[in-house]
Amino acid sequence: MCKRGFKKITYSAISELSGISIATISRVINNSPNVREETRKMVIDAMKALGFDTSSLEAIGSKSNDLIIFNIPSLDNPFYSLIIQGAKAAAQRNGYNMLVNEDPIDEKSYDTFTDLLKKTNAAGLITTNCINRTTLLKLSAFIPMVQCCECISNMDIPFVTIDDVSAARNAVEYLISLGRKRIAFINGPLEYKYAQDRLKGYLQALEQASIKKDPEIIIQLQEISYDMAVSAAFQLLNSDQRPDAFFASSDVYAAAAIKAVRRSGLEVPKDIAIVGFDNIELSTMCTPSITTVNQPKFQLGLLSCEMLIKRISGELIPISSMYMDTELIVRETTQKPSSILSLPRS
Repeated sequence: MCKRGFKKITYSAISELSGISIATISRVINNSPNVREETRKMVIDAMKALGFDTSSLEAIGSKSNDLIIFNIPSLDNPFYSLIIQGAKAAAQRNGYNMLVNEDPIDEKSYDTFTDLLKKTNAAGLITTNCINRTTLLKLSAFIPMVQCCECISNMDIPFVTIDDVSAARNAVEYLISLGRKRIAFINGPLEYKYAQDRLKGYLQALEQASIKKDPEIIIQLQEISYDMAVSAAFQLLNSDQRPDAFFASSDVYAAAAIKAVRRSGLEVPKDIAIVGFDNIELSTMCTPSITTVNQPKFQLGLLSCEMLIKRISGELIPISSMYMDTELIVRETTQKPSSILSLPRS
């Protein structure tokens, strides 16, 4: 492409004239396939009006299709099911197809992953992965994208998520309100932002209640594993540090705690109260059913996809972010069956 005199024509000027975002303009100028033809034409028309030679751009044209890639860390994790359904609903409503892909996204796998984006000629990307800042920056320059659930918030990449700190704090405060004082925490790997934030919320609730932090009752798992959670909870329950409650950073870990309590000859919730997180289907299938923090999973997927479609279209909108409300659903692991109720998030 001829860039003669381009220094005099700034991206900002093209953006102001066309109403297209600077990121999308960059993709047009760099001949990225991930731009719709109508958007490419608007950018080219604006550049022509500013006196720029666009002949090489017009010769290339666009071959973008209507495929959105939804990338998740693991197809085995039931948490993503409703999120995917929500994203698919938004995609179909707007004339897009969606491919659910299970891949890590890091420096090591970056080239392989971007090869997938090229081969599928994807129009946009939704990620739920734990991705480092450098890789996120490279990806966002390559393709329109939105972060869903797991995100880095202080970047110019939009996201839809929940306030994990507040949600965790509210859950632990509820356990404290029931008179529980030794509240153990089962947490996932700290490489994930949600795990960092839920730990922070747990500690905030203890501090506000003047309950001293006890590292001996914080179970920090190095990988996402039901069996490891059962083993660690069982060991804790049969030690001198026995808790009177568990707060688990997922419903899977809460189910693991139930199993460990039973193995120890104790009862839920009489001896040990348990609160989970996510409100996946498992939480109602367990006996006793799990008190848990509900995430609006369908809406998380739906709004992430709607936000992405706006970016694919090149719509000039501010980098937007969205925090969805959560709700504490009280069930049998903290109450007798006759006392089930639902508590809204404060």
